[in-house]
Amino acid sequence: MINKKKLGRTGLDVSRIALGAMNFGWRTDEAASFAILDAYLATGGNFLETASISPPLTLPTAATAMGEKILGRWLVSRGIRRSDLVIGTRINVRVAPAGDASVEQLVGDSVRESMRRMNVDYLDLLVIEWSDGVLPMERTFEALDAVVRPGLARHVGAANFPAWRVVDGNARASERGWPQVEVLQCDYSIMQRARFELEAMSLCEERGLGFIASSPLAGGFLARRRSGVFGPASRQWLYRRFNNDYGDAALAAVGSVASRYDASPAQVAISWMLANEAVTSAMVGVRSVEELHELVQACELRLQSEDVLEISEATLAEEVLMRGGAPWAVVA
Repeated sequence: MINKKKLGRTGLDVSRIALGAMNFGWRTDEAASFAILDAYLATGGNFLETASISPPLTLPTAATAMGEKILGRWLVSRGIRRSDLVIGTRINVRVAPAGDASVEQLVGDSVRESMRRMNVDYLDLLVIEWSDGVLPMERTFEALDAVVRPGLARHVGAANFPAWRVVDGNARASERGWPQVEVLQCDYSIMQRARFELEAMSLCEERGLGFIASSPLAGGFLARRRSGVFGPASRQWLYRRFNNDYGDAALAAVGSVASRYDASPAQVAISWMLANEAVTSAMVGVRSVEELHELVQACELRLQSEDVLEISEATLAEEVLMRGGAPWAVVA
């Protein structure tokens, strides 16, 4: 079963394994998506995230709308109470073209469309995606206030933002009574540690923010050499980025620990992450019930401190800041 943890200061109890619905409808058909959602709910999962990406905030794509529609049909068909789930979506906030609607209206319309597709009357979490075209923080938070104040979204998160931007934005928001960022989200795994651990982890710990780790298996790299449900990774960028001495050392350490627990490398990689006190949830995307069940079992795998240290020391090539000889506190 998936255990739960408080999502920062929001008061929300969310499952340690969060389920991304972005692949539903284009990589996973509706029947398989329904089966995954059923299995996730049955194992105690309650935290779902979609992506509400629509013009003119960013380039349009039908894929994100398909995932939201499938999730909405599943909610209705299963008669699930809205309060039983924590639902979030990710959007971009960019400067509106001259003469068009205000950014506040564009963000509000995007959120309403997302809610309509999912058949819900509010979002628990609205996550803003970092991009080069993102609005200045004051304008961004003003736009967020326009959806939080009327109750369309309960809380705000920031994905892939520099830590200093979040600090600056929250300070400005506090002065004006606007909603503050309560959750950070970025890619974080054994293979990608520096972006979170150097600054954002301290910010989460000191300010009590929740943290959602995207791509906890580094896009599938950490499961690529295992036969079975995951199979080999097919995306060439994984090989270009990690098929080197650094990747070999990481896979060797994960494999060594996995052999001691009769676990899969994927389970060890997620268990390593969840042992970090600063991590609230690991966001996974799966294409089958079998994949989901394997990853859920990571919640029951309790690594010893020496296991965590072995993996951490094997993946220090990114020059991760160490604290007194240990990368972070291990959950007791």
